[in-house]
This record gives sequence, C-alpha cells and structure tokens, in this order.
Amino acid sequence: MISVILVNNIWMLNKRGNIMFFIFGIESKEKIMKTIRNIICKGCGQMSSYELLFTYNFLHLFFIPIFKWNKKYYLRARCCNSIFEISKETFGKIINQQGEEININDYELREKYNPNNGTVICSNCGRRSDMGFEYCPYCGGKL
Repeated sequence: MISVILVNNIWMLNKRGNIMFFIFGIESKEKIMKTIRNIICKGCGQMSSYELLFTYNFLHLFFIPIFKWNKKYYLRARCCNSIFEISKETFGKIINQQGEEININDYELREKYNPNNGTVICSNCGRRSDMGFEYCPYCGGKL
C-alpha cells in the first residue's frame, strides 16, 4: 500500500514502512544584471542610470531550481524609480555590450510603472489604470 501526504510543499511517500520526503516549491526571483550609467531617463527626463533587471518564476526540488518560466526583462530608473519592460533581444544587446556607450531607443522601452503620474500600464491591453487597482478595469488582466 502506498500513501501520499502533502504538507506545506513537502510530499511524504510511505511504501511498506519506508518514508521518503520531497521538498518542492514555486518562487519568484529578481536579479540585477547590469547598471547603465549616464543616460537620460524616459520617465522624468533627468540624467541618471538604469538597472537592468531579469525576473522569472521557478520550480525547485530540494531547493535546487528545476524549471524557469515567465521570464521578463526590465530597466529601472535610479532617479524616479520608473520601470520599463524591454524585449529579450534588447536585453541581449545590452548585456553583450562591454565598455562602449550603450544606446537605448525610447521606442524599445514599454513603460510599466511611473511614480510621477500615479498610474500603471496594463501588459495585456496597454491602457493606463490607477495604481490602486490589482487588475486592469478594461481587460481584467493582472497589473
């Protein structure tokens, strides 16, 4: 007879008196990959620097990451904390540039958060919503 018990992300498998534990979980992670200095912020127009961020969710088994998904790439302005989403290609271009001036075009930046105007931009429909909303009032997507 086999019995399986799940308690707080710990699987206990009992077969003929032997007990095996499987510890697993799902987490989110944010890594600062690079700092880009001396660039004009799209959010506030000041000379500042951006932090290049890589965010993802992952499944771990015994605290070892097994599978990553929902990978997203962002630039966060140090001056006004505005956050801009960028494509994987733009992320790769920025990461691979060493010691030379990094040019980022404004059309490559999709504004996700700007504390100066009190709104958030929905990633599904692209419309602005008040920061108090957890879900977009236009399309229902998570903000």
